[in-house]
Amino acid sequence: MYFLQLAIIILACHACGYLAERVGQCRVVGEITAGLLLGPSVLGALDPGVHDLIFPVSSASSMSQLGEVGIVLLMFEIGMHLHPPDRRGAARLGAGLRLPGLIAALGLVMPFVLGVAVALWSKDVLAPGFPTVPYVLFCGVALGVSAVPVMVRIVVDLGLNTNPLAKTALSAAMLTDVAGWMLLAVVASIAHVHNGAGELTLALGGIALYSVGCVVITRYVVQPMLVRAAQRNDMQAVFTIVTCFVMVSAGITASLGFHSAFGALLPGMLLRDVPAVREQWDRWFGGFIRTILMPVFFSYAGLHTSISLIEGGNAWFWLCVFLGAGFAGKFGGSYLAARICGLAPGDAAFIGSLMNARGLMELIVLSIGLQLGILPPKVYTMLVLFALVTTAMTTPLVRHRMRAGNQPLADPQL
Repeated sequence: MYFLQLAIIILACHACGYLAERVGQCRVVGEITAGLLLGPSVLGALDPGVHDLIFPVSSASSMSQLGEVGIVLLMFEIGMHLHPPDRRGAARLGAGLRLPGLIAALGLVMPFVLGVAVALWSKDVLAPGFPTVPYVLFCGVALGVSAVPVMVRIVVDLGLNTNPLAKTALSAAMLTDVAGWMLLAVVASIAHVHNGAGELTLALGGIALYSVGCVVITRYVVQPMLVRAAQRNDMQAVFTIVTCFVMVSAGITASLGFHSAFGALLPGMLLRDVPAVREQWDRWFGGFIRTILMPVFFSYAGLHTSISLIEGGNAWFWLCVFLGAGFAGKFGGSYLAARICGLAPGDAAFIGSLMNARGLMELIVLSIGLQLGILPPKVYTMLVLFALVTTAMTTPLVRHRMRAGNQPLADPQL
């Protein structure tokens, strides 16, 4: 049955991804939608017997693990393609290197504050019996994050790979993601009463030491081994070393209380300039990741989402409140930061639109919140829909800014 599940998920995600592209969306919107169609929201509602037969509860663990492998490999790939804006690119935009940092800061703080406010307002209605502080802080994190992988796919689909503003938004999203992991670790620590300030400090100190150690090991051990293997044209050895390094790194960060995806992002950034690695990665792994591993993760999120939990006008009201607060905070914070740094209104709106792409990062955060018992299933479902809607809005908004005559500068040298 496991292989039948995998075949159905891949086929559904491919079909929905294709349809999403046909209507002007990015594939990830279709893939998340496929998960909703296969889950209790649609298939489970239409025929519960068929749903339980194809997706029994006993298979959830194996599907989750396969999806996490996909996240780890994709985050490594994203790390290889993340380049902070250089001084020439920043100068072209009329702002210093502070631009992505300020966008990340305001683009995280404003939706975080609004998310905390909405959580405090909704706590008694949506999460009675759940611990207040973890729930409130978690809602702030969930509304504040962006998603680098989803943003990358939108940028690639729209042909904006060399666009300075798109690269600035990606860099800001990367900073937001890192800050989001840090905040998530704090929330997870607070959620467990036996974890005091001392253990939290040890966890943060551990991730800092790990980061330094990863840099040292990459420079003096991993990189020389890869260079020698590349000189022999031994690609099998190259990717054996890379894959093992990424998996070990992901495992270390997971054991430190952070998500494994963060452990995959750092090696990608450190190895992006090693000959043969970035150039050959897509050839060896890209198709497998995009065709099999990522659809499994997106569909897994949908399989745990039941729209039937959102019953009555009151529940839909709170969904709209989360949606409005999250979009206004992320767009408004990013727009304000870009305007402070001297960008034109159209370019600032372009960046704000891109920063609202949340898909992958949001789903990871929500899955962790559900596993930790911080989020009620109803709120989890609301925030999954929130992630889908805000991500679906991103491509049309970016296209609108381009059609309005505010297409940012494109420089193939950047």
